[in-house]
Amino acid sequence: MAATAEESSSSVTSAPTGESDFFRKGDNSRGIPEAIFLENVEGMCTTKNVQPTELVTKLQELYGKYQYMQSSLVAQRASLKTKLPDIASALASVRHLITKRDKAEDDPQDTEYTYQLSENLWARAAVPPSNVVCLWLGASVMLEYTLDEAVELLTTNEANARETLKNLEEDMAFLRDQLTTTEVNIARTHNYGVKLRQASKEAEADKQVSAKPLVSAGTPGGAGEGYTWKQDATEVEISVDMPEGTKKVDVEVKIVAESIQVKHAGKIVVEGELAGRCSPGGSTWTMNSGRAEISLEKAEQKPWTALFA
Repeated sequence: MAATAEESSSSVTSAPTGESDFFRKGDNSRGIPEAIFLENVEGMCTTKNVQPTELVTKLQELYGKYQYMQSSLVAQRASLKTKLPDIASALASVRHLITKRDKAEDDPQDTEYTYQLSENLWARAAVPPSNVVCLWLGASVMLEYTLDEAVELLTTNEANARETLKNLEEDMAFLRDQLTTTEVNIARTHNYGVKLRQASKEAEADKQVSAKPLVSAGTPGGAGEGYTWKQDATEVEISVDMPEGTKKVDVEVKIVAESIQVKHAGKIVVEGELAGRCSPGGSTWTMNSGRAEISLEKAEQKPWTALFA
């Protein structure tokens, strides 16, 4: 039973180079490595010159080995819990035989027993007092012992099994702590990787914005009768005043490449030939807070000197 745990332990301690940064040699009876909580994930990535994804991969490998050890210990515990009642039952039977043996010195009589032959078949037999008993050791092996030797053997086996079970419980509790620590390390390292990727995306977006042509000449915007306008390198935005209570169905906006017309209830509010060309297909408009907001996509990325020619 101990061999399985030792094999499991060696599979962790012989981890690839660099994985030892995540655990230290354990001081428990089985030498289970103790997971190290990563206080500074960023510092480790910088010091080791590795990406967070690489650390996550190694941590997941360590986590998998801890899980393998845990499954091994669970199997051992289940086996012991099955064997302990059998050992206790055998010990009680041997002690009963000793009691019968001691009584037989004064009154030697056969003792009647009922025993199980198969799953659904029991038999009765008269057994004379005896000083020997055969113990089933498993693997098709049965040995004969004196009653005193059998008691000594079974008592020792029961004590060893209970001690082993206690150690297994302690090791499993220790392993649960290591699994939790490793899970936290994986989560923190993954989150740091997400943070880095987000920062990289924002930096790339800022770079694209900074590379976007700026309006270097002309008029950045202005106002006219019933409207205001502004522009950047790619768009011209126009805000047209509308009477209170105006709905979108009351407004009609006509956009062509070189002119624009805005009507309210059939009456022209704003109209004129544009100072530059726009792309009608990329231009839109909507109603917002009682104003018609129009976005014209420039046909050419260059400043307009005015809204209307």
